[in-house]
Amino acid sequence: MLRKVKNIYDAPEVMMGDTRLRQAIPMSGLQKIGPFILLHHFDKKMEAHGEGFHVPAHPHRGFCPITFMFEGSIEHNDSLGNSEVIHGDEVQWINAGRGIIHSETAGKDLIETGGRFQGIQLWINLRSEDKMKTPSYQPITKNEMVLIEAPGIEFRLVSGKFDGKIGPAISATITAMLRMQKESNYEFELPATNQSAMYVLEGSVEVNETQTCNQHSLIHFANDEGKIVLRAHDHAKLLIMSGEDIHEPIVSHGPFVMNTQTEILQAMKDYQEGRMGFLY
Repeated sequence: MLRKVKNIYDAPEVMMGDTRLRQAIPMSGLQKIGPFILLHHFDKKMEAHGEGFHVPAHPHRGFCPITFMFEGSIEHNDSLGNSEVIHGDEVQWINAGRGIIHSETAGKDLIETGGRFQGIQLWINLRSEDKMKTPSYQPITKNEMVLIEAPGIEFRLVSGKFDGKIGPAISATITAMLRMQKESNYEFELPATNQSAMYVLEGSVEVNETQTCNQHSLIHFANDEGKIVLRAHDHAKLLIMSGEDIHEPIVSHGPFVMNTQTEILQAMKDYQEGRMGFLY
């Protein structure tokens, strides 16, 4: 039995400052998928010693902002004292909790030599009981990733329980980076009770032997039993997401995701008064 596809969306282009990217969540007709409340796909060619990429210091509270790097490198600095660089097929997992301030730039190696800068920023909501816990930062390298291989397949499990294995990120939500060579096949199952989806960064894949999904497609699966069967028409990169829905109100404002407007106002006040720390 195959798991039904609920909807397929084409992620529109948006501008974030001077950066053009694809925004798969939210978009018109889709506010979220389970705990997944934002998905940005960035992909740009950087010239050596060029303009690069820089996001100045900014705060977060109440959710997990995750960066999945598929190509290139990114440098992270935060108010907890962390300073790390991650590269292709690596991840930076932030649990903002009650508050963290961080900045991001392209890695120095990428700035010096130029190259492709491609990845996903995914925001995962937290339950109300977890929103004010201690923040944390977890860089996940290639060596720490759980790599599942099959002919033409590289499935990197980042978080959650999958196929008897547990991802290194501290989260019950399942996330994985999938690379497929042309004409390769892969089938897997995700918990029927989870809200599950996948996003195609690159390439074209046939889903469940019937539907072809191209680059920038977001595929939302129905909540039911069944396998997901993929066949790559050409080289493909995908992000897999699966998690339990959080049946709580969401109130967001910029970098803060809470449950009430009062909590948002408190987050703004705490940031302005330095209670989320400092990043110089």
